[in-house]
Order: sequence, then C-alpha cells, then structure tokens
Amino acid sequence: MTVALDYGQFTLSGTSEGDSDLSMLGREAQVGPHIASDDHTVLVLVPHQNNFDMALRVEVWAEPPPRDFGQWEEIFECALEVDGGELSYGSPTLGCRPCEVPDGRYGVRICGRGFVNRGWPGSATPGDVWRVQLWPTRRNLPDRRIRAWRPPEPGTGPVLPIAQARRPEQTGKAAPQPPGAGRR
Repeated sequence: MTVALDYGQFTLSGTSEGDSDLSMLGREAQVGPHIASDDHTVLVLVPHQNNFDMALRVEVWAEPPPRDFGQWEEIFECALEVDGGELSYGSPTLGCRPCEVPDGRYGVRICGRGFVNRGWPGSATPGDVWRVQLWPTRRNLPDRRIRAWRPPEPGTGPVLPIAQARRPEQTGKAAPQPPGAGRR
C-alpha cells in the first residue's frame, strides 16, 4: 500500500482502542534504539523527515521470515499483539491506514531502504520504501535496532547511477584527460 510519513516517525498499532502513550513511546525511541513498543503499538523513528508517497508492504508469515538483511538499510524488531483483525499504520497529523491481519501475538520485523539524507530529504517524495513482516510468536521479543542507515560522509554527495551522471558538456567543464594526454 502507499502511505504518508511525517515528523520522521510512524506507528503500527494492533488494537483500535488507542490506549498507547505515544509521547512515552516517542521518548523511549529517542533515547533508545529508535524503536519502542508496548503490548499493542510500536513507534519507529526513521531517517527521513517525511515521505508523502511511501510504499509499505505488510507480510504475514507462518514462521520467522528469512533474514535478508543485506537488502535493507534500516532494520528493527519487536513484538506486537493484534486484536480486532487489523494492523493500523499511522504517522503524526496524517491519520491511519488499516491492513487486515489475523488476531494473535507476533514477532515484527520492520525494514526500510532508499534513504538520501537524515532529516529533510530534499523532497516530499524521496522514494524510501518499507516492509513489515509479522510471524506468530509466544516470546516477548525486545525492541531492537538490527541495522542503522549511515548517511554519506559530508562533502561526498550521493552516488548517482551512470544514467544520471552529468556529461562534461552539461557542466561546462572539460572532460578529464588520462595521464600523459596532450603530450607529444
């Protein structure tokens, strides 16, 4: 589904009762591993300040899913109880989007990729994508951050695909010459 993200955070809630203290979860996430949960809600702090056209995939597995960590830049895990038949995605001031999920206690893996900057991404639609995987568990998994995205070093800029790299004639600069070129 496509959702909107604002204020650098989103929640996943497994209950419609709305009794979670989001302020407390936000404080815990800020001083901890950028994730905090109670029995029915998880709050995740993300690199981008916003993305108003964010792809989010929710998967329900019968067992723990494969650990394909190499494909993701941010990875979190926790546990969550779902009652009422839906998992609800939300972000401050933007409302909620429900997704049908069977009732039960789940392990949750939240993965994101496609980041361009920490904070303001330079666009309201920077292109990051997220995946949420749920699997039945009886254990109380601790809130943990498995992988944290690191922005490029200052001054290095993003690495552009070849198709996006500017040709010398577009920049007004001469093309670089190999060593010894121009000598006779």
